[in-house]
Amino acid sequence: LTDGRQLYFADFGLALSSRFDLSADESTFLSDHLAYDHCYTASHLLQYHLLDGVRGDTEREAFLHDWIAGRRPGDIPPEITAIIDRHARPTVVVDSFFRRLLTESKQTPFPAAEIKRQLGAGATIPS
Repeated sequence: LTDGRQLYFADFGLALSSRFDLSADESTFLSDHLAYDHCYTASHLLQYHLLDGVRGDTEREAFLHDWIAGRRPGDIPPEITAIIDRHARPTVVVDSFFRRLLTESKQTPFPAAEIKRQLGAGATIPS
């Protein structure tokens, strides 16, 4: 859903709010997963929309790892560069989580601490 400026998501089947009467476990779960929707949305935007126009023949995951390491194509518009800078690191973490969830164990823990670190890492500007 969009109002033309913002992108909104709703998954009423998984609705959870701190305004609900939550158990201690539910409160912890909510706290640990607050970044999920934001990171999932950003990951989807990068992986399935923005990167296709700029990565050439490079696989999505390899492109993001190269980007984080400072190896970047020089012809990307600054607006796109800013979005990739902002979301590349948490996208790599979220995508790794999804891969492990699907291929290793359904009990794979959500990497809340690592996502928080990557969100706090700021832009992935090469040195």
